[in-house]
Amino acid sequence: MKVTRIYTGDDNRSHFEDIEVDFPERAGLSARTPAFEAQSISFREADEIVELDFHNAPRRQFVVTIAGRAEIECGDGSKLAFGCGDVFFAEDTTGEGHITRSLEVPRRSVVVPVPDDFDLGRVRG
Repeated sequence: MKVTRIYTGDDNRSHFEDIEVDFPERAGLSARTPAFEAQSISFREADEIVELDFHNAPRRQFVVTIAGRAEIECGDGSKLAFGCGDVFFAEDTTGEGHITRSLEVPRRSVVVPVPDDFDLGRVRG
């Protein structure tokens, strides 16, 4: 499974990186990652097409799109669209940030902030 990381590079701009998630544990018919601590969980819904100019992620967090579509544009000019089932890990909490555009509404997502010391390497393949 792919998770797209959005991070701040040495150039102070946001960038994308694809992370392949490893599923090392088997439980019956399914595989899973090791459990990790999360701070909370919230659900978001946007009913209007909007564009948020450059902004930073408010904290390190996973965002899972469950309905609708949005496009994120990084400071390096690259763009990716995220739809139902797509997961990104936002950690561009400093620097120029990214632009978010709604492409299809309603846009619904699940947001899972992680502690500051969360190691994304724990889920890498």
